[in-house]
Amino acid sequence: MRAMADWPGGRKVAVLVTVALELWSPGHWPAYAPMAAAWPLSGIDDTHSTSWANYGVTTGIWRLLDVLRDLPATVGVNGLVAERHPETVMAVHEAGHEIAAHSWAQDVVPALLDTDAERTNIRRCTDILRQVTGVRPTGWMSPRATASRHTGDLLAEAGYRWTGDHSDHDLPQVVCTAHGPLVSLMHSDHSDVRDAASGPYAYRDLHRELLNQLLTAPGPGIFHLTVHAHVAGRPLLAGMVGQILDHIRVSGDVWVATHAQVAEDILTQQGGTP
Repeated sequence: MRAMADWPGGRKVAVLVTVALELWSPGHWPAYAPMAAAWPLSGIDDTHSTSWANYGVTTGIWRLLDVLRDLPATVGVNGLVAERHPETVMAVHEAGHEIAAHSWAQDVVPALLDTDAERTNIRRCTDILRQVTGVRPTGWMSPRATASRHTGDLLAEAGYRWTGDHSDHDLPQVVCTAHGPLVSLMHSDHSDVRDAASGPYAYRDLHRELLNQLLTAPGPGIFHLTVHAHVAGRPLLAGMVGQILDHIRVSGDVWVATHAQVAEDILTQQGGTP
């Protein structure tokens, strides 16, 4: 991809806020749940870890919507969330945020599927999100950001415009697929799942310093804030997210955008082809 121009309005840094709204299939739960490692009973559901994960759809997403206020976010939604909690997904959509497809459930990882199963998974997620919101998603984020070798082709085949599965570049790339161009947006280096373990204030300060560095570095940049509704939607960490967002609000030279807006800007700059 050739060197890109500044962001719209001559802004220096594009700010991407990503919220993951997730569920696990029956019999599955997040391995990083606080008590998951202490569950030794194979074949028996860890109801504590399942309940911990469900916090995102019952409570956490509502707190994050309040914290976001005027700032647009891209919310990666599992198809299972849309099936079980359509009113929640619709509330996110009506609040003005982009809904991106995030596989059927967190345990349905594209890299573990054959091509036919992956195509079915993409179609199933697309259909339920369009059914609930009335809008077809244009972006995709795989669980763990772990795509298969075929994901890009299958997404372009299904009409997707961007993917958030990559970690090998800072700025967006336009990649060539068998079905046309697809914008690749880097997955965040930092998230509440990993970095909040160092403490809420260190998590807040890390992101504020990252934005400051990007604003002083040469060339255009992207600032990513990635949170999970079942992690950062809890009171203390949500407060830290709110302080990061307040820092964004008062920082000049930033363009707060959805993934779809950034993808369309990149495709326009590149003439729609890689």
